Amino acid sequence: MSTPITDPSQLPPAFEKAMNSGNLDEVMSLFAPGAVMRTVTGETVTGQALHDYTAGSIAGNAQLSNGPSRIVAGTDTALISEEWTLEVTTPDGTRHKATGTTANVASRDQDGTWRIAILNPLGTA
Repeated sequence: MSTPITDPSQLPPAFEKAMNSGNLDEVMSLFAPGAVMRTVTGETVTGQALHDYTAGSIAGNAQLSNGPSRIVAGTDTALISEEWTLEVTTPDGTRHKATGTTANVASRDQDGTWRIAILNPLGTA
């Protein structure tokens, strides 16, 4: 993570910027240890599977666009919700566009840095 995230509202734009620039290391640095993601297909990934899924999105020239964030933050956890659009090229060369509303959870590390603990682009669906 190039700049520590000191407020959960900084996570969505940092994630969008890292994804759109194709910087896998930067995207992965925004995840808390043990983070989990529910993919747009409904699969749950963590650890190496999360890394590989993110790498696949970046390889597909993923372009993410986030809408305004709604954040409810406690002392060490925050709920982040926002509309998003993601365009990605599938392995067969087709450009695919997906949209949704997230329901993400962020957590604050002991050093005060916020990271994504749960990334759920499907929200409550």
